[in-house]
Amino acid sequence: MGRFLTSTLTFVWRSFPRQYSAGQAAKNNLSQLRKRTGIPLKNCREALVKFDNNLEEAEKWLLEQAQKEGWAKADKLQFRPMSQGLVGVLQTKAGSTMIEVNCETDFVARNEKFQDLVYRLTIACHNNLQMDASKKLLPQDAVNNLQYEDKKLSDLVALEVGTIGENMRLRRAIFFPELEGQYLNSFVHNSDKKVVINDCHLGRFGTLLSVRSTSGAEPVESMETLTKDNGVTGSWVSPLRTSRHPFTTSMRSSCKLKQPYHRNFHTSCLRNSKLTHIDTSGKAKMVDVGDKEETVRKAVACATIFVGEEAFSLVEANRTKKGDVLSVAQLAGIMAAKRTSELIPLCHNIGLSKVSVDLTLQKDSQSVYIECEVKTTGRTGVEMEAITGATVAAITVYDMCKAVNKEMVISGVRLLSKRGGKSGEYKFVPK
Repeated sequence: MGRFLTSTLTFVWRSFPRQYSAGQAAKNNLSQLRKRTGIPLKNCREALVKFDNNLEEAEKWLLEQAQKEGWAKADKLQFRPMSQGLVGVLQTKAGSTMIEVNCETDFVARNEKFQDLVYRLTIACHNNLQMDASKKLLPQDAVNNLQYEDKKLSDLVALEVGTIGENMRLRRAIFFPELEGQYLNSFVHNSDKKVVINDCHLGRFGTLLSVRSTSGAEPVESMETLTKDNGVTGSWVSPLRTSRHPFTTSMRSSCKLKQPYHRNFHTSCLRNSKLTHIDTSGKAKMVDVGDKEETVRKAVACATIFVGEEAFSLVEANRTKKGDVLSVAQLAGIMAAKRTSELIPLCHNIGLSKVSVDLTLQKDSQSVYIECEVKTTGRTGVEMEAITGATVAAITVYDMCKAVNKEMVISGVRLLSKRGGKSGEYKFVPK
């Protein structure tokens, strides 16, 4: 018995260091893999187990899976509006490159992962475009087909969609070469703090300005001062065109983040110059729909509220002090849709046959995505009912979580689709 116990202890003692060191190696690899990829620990652990703790193979597999998931998410989220994002500007001896990358919310635009993506996309575009001596303006399809290492730029964006969980898009890029007799300058405007990553400037909008001297006698210092005074500070005025300054503008580009709702508003005004809720004297009026035919009307609207990590954990676990956030917000959205005519002036009182409000937790972005679908058979549409339902559901989430986080952001409120009536079918398609 004593001999058996001794041999057992000896076996345990001899095997302990090897098992301990293997466990430490696995733990170190797990930490390193998480740091390299930014992918959740659960997935990193699964990858290391799958490839017997081989760090390189695990990383390669994880990125492939994240990219596939990103493309799937990108397809699913493609109709979500993107009115936020960043412009990236990089200026070197070869020239200046500027790109625009869109996302859904300002919350994500301030995220370090998104900023790093914009930086990498700017570097990739600059490296590709500087190989051609002529200036280039690349639209969405062309710029997304550019290569970065062994991937297309569209693959890099898809990878981040899979990681961050929000709709994103590389929209366009422009390159101005540095030519003899010209002076290039750039400016990036930041809405809050200045963001610079390895000489790449990120901000809300940017300007590239290139001027040249027609006389050939002006010193570089004068050209530099001129570009800083006009193109860089944003006061683009007449001196570039007067005889006081013998310069001509050779190239100028300003890349400003597009607001889809602004573009769509002006487009609809061109199609419909007469607003239906205004009479000939300019006073508000309620539209008479008595002569219209009754048809099946349906509308779907959405909204997103970014609640932050702590509030998201409480909502997910159903542990907030005020109770079940998702259920209460769902009921609030349904009630609001039914009472839209009491909240929005000039809206008709409509008998609704269906109101559904769905709330989806999005862990990657710590947000709640809301969709409200409304249906009726009547003489006027239910777009406002759908928008009101989605908005009030988002406001209710805010109310129930404000004790934890008062900096929550509600964004992306818009109509996704409508059907029925004389105007026919509408479906939101991001530009």
